[in-house]
Amino acid sequence: MDATKTLKSQCDAGCLHCGAPLTQKEGPGRLRQFCTAEHGRSWRRRMRHAGWL
Repeated sequence: MDATKTLKSQCDAGCLHCGAPLTQKEGPGRLRQFCTAEHGRSWRRRMRHAGWL
């Protein structure tokens, strides 16, 4: 990890629901974790039912 660059520019994460690669936008805000809003809702619903959230 390079401390002279932002975390977003170094992130090569994939969608937590389907594993698709995600591209991050520069600037303020959160890191993207899901490729679509529906995948975010599905992942949170699954985690709630599993007792994690």
